[in-house]
Amino acid sequence: MKKKVLALLCALVISLLLPLTASANGLGSPTLTVLVNCPPPGLTLSLEFQTPDSRPVEMRSSVLSWEGAYRFYGSWPYNGEQLATAQLVVSSEQETFTIPVDAAGFSQWDNLLTLDLSTRTLIPGQPWWRQPLLVALRVLFTLVLEGLVFFLYGYRRKRSWAVFLTVNLITQLAVNLVVQSVATPDDSVYPVVLGGIIYTPLEIAVLLVEMAVFALLLKERGRRRAVGYAVVANLSSWALGGFLLMALPL
Repeated sequence: MKKKVLALLCALVISLLLPLTASANGLGSPTLTVLVNCPPPGLTLSLEFQTPDSRPVEMRSSVLSWEGAYRFYGSWPYNGEQLATAQLVVSSEQETFTIPVDAAGFSQWDNLLTLDLSTRTLIPGQPWWRQPLLVALRVLFTLVLEGLVFFLYGYRRKRSWAVFLTVNLITQLAVNLVVQSVATPDDSVYPVVLGGIIYTPLEIAVLLVEMAVFALLLKERGRRRAVGYAVVANLSSWALGGFLLMALPL
């Protein structure tokens, strides 16, 4: 029986971690996104090319929790000399300054940079700790919520809690790793698309798997209660996950 449960969990993880090549905005315009941690009030970023008749183009901004995402949609000069003149104009209530943008920042369809305001530098990509932190926060919030439901359903034994932690760590880590692997910092529309075509089907798969696994492994309160817990807990975490998609950076 335990081998069947383990095989079921492994199958879920493998299916969730299969490479996902499709992107919800893959057919859109070229983009450049600049991340800023704890942006000050009134901060604006503009992209400027030192070419004839060029004017700074203010980047669209969205702030979620501690992070601001500033995004430029459209096209830019593809001439190497023109790209070399690119500048990021940083304006706040206290100061205005410019930072050169390396031509490598325009080398892909979706380009990502991080602005360090303290050193006035642009860093390619994102900080190494960003993705692990976001995954850890989502998993932690989910475990707390589902743990509360688990407690209210009357589970007290150590073995029951060991099953709860093991199963939920596996499934929630898998779901959140998939979400983070396809997510890109974007405006408020993208989380809605992400939730509809990726997150919800994943949660349905997790619900079905956890109903079967908990019914087999939770002996303390009977199978019906175990299945009932799985349904209530996953519906609760689905709602929480949807909220976190809108509240936390991607």
